[in-house]
Amino acid sequence: METISNTVWQRKGSCVVFDQFSLGSFIAGDNIISLREALGWLKGVPSVPPVSGRTLLVAGLETMVETLPPEEVNDFLTRCIRPLLIELQNRWTDCAVVFGFSAHEKAFEETSLDEEVLFRRGDRKKVRLSEGLWDGSATLNMKRIVREDQDSGKEKTVGYYVARIS
Repeated sequence: METISNTVWQRKGSCVVFDQFSLGSFIAGDNIISLREALGWLKGVPSVPPVSGRTLLVAGLETMVETLPPEEVNDFLTRCIRPLLIELQNRWTDCAVVFGFSAHEKAFEETSLDEEVLFRRGDRKKVRLSEGLWDGSATLNMKRIVREDQDSGKEKTVGYYVARIS
């Protein structure tokens, strides 16, 4: 899987970010909306993003992934979240959708063969996160977001990004 260390994920496309340092400036600003509000846009997307910058931080997806029965997670992502992402990327071409997660980096597992990202829930069950969010093209288009860790100076994974889904 390719990596990116620039900030393109903050300006277009969609991503899952679990690094609190990387999410900090968005949490402090007025860029957060609830998943409930975002899902309401399936009935009609606002003409302009309801945030001041180019990054829309959506809170609540982690809770849904954690609380839905594991066998329903992929269906929820495929039926609700993916259509929302497609609609938003077609409408707001200069705005990124970031799903903020509070889970530790170790909750995210990259499969070696398929380059898919799994999420290990609190109950230790794994769900197919990237497949549900971004479909099968994620294996070709998904990138690992990295930054330099301030303490160790080593590269640290902060999330996963897809520029465009179809």
